[in-house]
Amino acid sequence: MTAALRPACAGDLAGILAVQAACYGSSLREPDDVWQARLARTAAHWRVAVDEGGALHAYLAAYPSVPGAVTPLHGAFSPARDAGTLYLHDLAVHPDHAGRGLGQALVAALLAQARDGGVRQAALVAVEGAAAFWERQGFAAQPAADAAMRAALAGYGEGALYMVLPLDIPSQVPNHCGRTVAASGIYPST
Repeated sequence: MTAALRPACAGDLAGILAVQAACYGSSLREPDDVWQARLARTAAHWRVAVDEGGALHAYLAAYPSVPGAVTPLHGAFSPARDAGTLYLHDLAVHPDHAGRGLGQALVAALLAQARDGGVRQAALVAVEGAAAFWERQGFAAQPAADAAMRAALAGYGEGALYMVLPLDIPSQVPNHCGRTVAASGIYPST
């Protein structure tokens, strides 16, 4: 079964919530109304992976931000007007579809679009031991710049890391086989 990547829309909310419920324990699961408000405000910056029948298997929730800003767990997305950063808030792949490269495909597509749009960097908070995945995508951990950032990171649990990827580098990412390939050539940015 193949999956298609596309921008998210309001009709994807139930699928996003189902994937979130399958992926996270109660401490990291965010309320339905928070997701609904986020989707309504920033869906143009999200991507989902769906099968031929339209079933949603993975999502990547993102929005334009500023360097160093961390959305607190359960917090509203606050898109920045003159953003130089694409903040990747949540990447989740339903466990039944793990290992198929869906997460990496969503990341590659969104980063290619960000580069094409002149975004200077991507940032995120790695949780639950996901730092190794993000390092394979080119992200590097950065120290918390101030008390507000430390407090926001603490809300994600022990080991949460703020990570950054400069986007002024060539638009290439490692694929699931460990080879480097052009991100914009694999997954269309729609």
